[in-house]
Amino acid sequence: MTLSQALIGFAGIAFLITIIPATDTALVLRSLVARGRTAAFACILGITAGLLIWGIAAATGLAVLMATAPGVFDAITLAGGAYLIYLGVRFLLNLRHWGSVTALKTQDAALAILPTPETPGGKFDSASNPNAGVYRDFLAGFIANILNPKIAVFYIATVPPFMVATVPPLLMGTYLALIHGGINVAWFAVIVALASLSMKWLLHPRATLVIDGVAGTVLVIFGVTILWEAALSL
Repeated sequence: MTLSQALIGFAGIAFLITIIPATDTALVLRSLVARGRTAAFACILGITAGLLIWGIAAATGLAVLMATAPGVFDAITLAGGAYLIYLGVRFLLNLRHWGSVTALKTQDAALAILPTPETPGGKFDSASNPNAGVYRDFLAGFIANILNPKIAVFYIATVPPFMVATVPPLLMGTYLALIHGGINVAWFAVIVALASLSMKWLLHPRATLVIDGVAGTVLVIFGVTILWEAALSL
């Protein structure tokens, strides 16, 4: 696998993971509705900072593993492919709800946190300290990702299959983390820029299921491909 192939392949998976409504989406939407665009972008930057730290941490650990225990690295690669298949199957199973057209958990989670702003009027009073709300939203996004074990599992599972032999592991992992971070910022910037339209579309049950179906199919294909290539190299 060449460097360009690895970067493009990882970018595809990172994009699919990013656009699936989850905790990050709920946090950004809450910041946007409760305190406006600046707070939403602060939350986005906090989320992205968490992604970068996890990506670099995963790459540092992989560098040690590749030098001391190449067999363990191969095992992680196989586990990464299996994890992608597992994620894909989980998303595809959500299609069972297509006929019921009921709201998914992501919608319930987002709506549950939206009606609880800091003041009864629904807006954050930042007159006394304009930076307090922005810092709070940045910290909320950062903590949500840095303490989320699913982010750690994602990087540990997906970084190994996209490592390139000619690129130092730490540098390669940093490339991948920066790509994920860039996609994360770009996607949520679109949501903020097209707030009303984007929120209605993203939280619509059928739209969420369409995303799950596409993402699940692609993730399963990626996972099977990774397992097949890893098996041939053993």
